[in-house]
Amino acid sequence: AILTSKGEESANEASPAAANNIILMPVADDPNVAFKCWFKAGSQNDPKGKAGLASLTASMLTESGTKQLRYDEILGKLYPMAGSYGASVDKEMTVVTGLIHRDKVNEFYSLYTEAILNPGFRIEDFERLRDRAINNIEKSLRYSSDEEQGKAVLYSTIFRGTPYESYTDGAVESLRSMTIDDVKAFYKQYFTKENITIAIGGAYAPEVTERHRADLQRLPEGKVETVSV
Repeated sequence: AILTSKGEESANEASPAAANNIILMPVADDPNVAFKCWFKAGSQNDPKGKAGLASLTASMLTESGTKQLRYDEILGKLYPMAGSYGASVDKEMTVVTGLIHRDKVNEFYSLYTEAILNPGFRIEDFERLRDRAINNIEKSLRYSSDEEQGKAVLYSTIFRGTPYESYTDGAVESLRSMTIDDVKAFYKQYFTKENITIAIGGAYAPEVTERHRADLQRLPEGKVETVSV
């Protein structure tokens, strides 16, 4: 179903497996266009002994290269158009967000969708992002962020024995044990066209909606089982 900002459904002729929800919030006088892709996979889906894999996979999509471009080349294209995209990961979800001025949508759109559809999964990007995640836990979390450390301990205590127990960004030991193949497997399992909701807001042209939905049908198929808490 396609949902408007008022929550009303409109017709969608796609097959049930391909009929991802699209949430539309048009704002004609907004100078920007915002994209969001919500995947129902978060830290609760991290395999045993691989805490932080969801977060690391999201970083590999939005802070590394694609199959066609290295990360420095992507940054070189984004900077002049003042565009950006990134990801946030929680216990139950991963959201990939993009923001661009409406006059630069076409230039930005390809970079944004390629990051989701065709990640490069280069080993040098993996090692850089894995090492950064380890450093953030060893240095920032432990020694300079009392609030975040306290929250991590609190959640671990409250949710002990459940999929919510682990810290979203992972644990040092589990991050060190991860390989690029772990990231590829997580991406293949959870970043599927049956597991996504799309949102577009701002001053976008009507054809952007169908183009975005159609392009994301290139994601692999795969139904994700609900995690029992």
